[in-house]
Amino acid sequence: MHQSDSSPWQASAACADLSPSVVFSRRGKEAAPALRACAVCPVRRECETAVAPAESWFDGVCAGRLWRNGRPVKPRRRRGEPAPAPRTAATALAGHADHAALDAAGAALAGGDRG
Repeated sequence: MHQSDSSPWQASAACADLSPSVVFSRRGKEAAPALRACAVCPVRRECETAVAPAESWFDGVCAGRLWRNGRPVKPRRRRGEPAPAPRTAATALAGHADHAALDAAGAALAGGDRG
């Protein structure tokens, strides 16, 4: 049975002409063409919304990521590729400084409303 009810965004998907075995692959090497297509795809958001990979326990490529059982697969490093820069205490604290300032401002406003 042919379903002519496909969404308009699907025709615009960069992976539309790829083999389903590539798009629904569980392995990074085999899914590489679909991942490259996602990088330039104009409908990534629509795809992720429609597929809802985490809720549907999706296997394959969706919205620029490889998914297995509804969980994004972390890309493997290739030999000789440097490890990602470790997060330092300074970079971790930098994000918290903004939150602390907002909390302090919020507390000051809350205290001022008690009049």
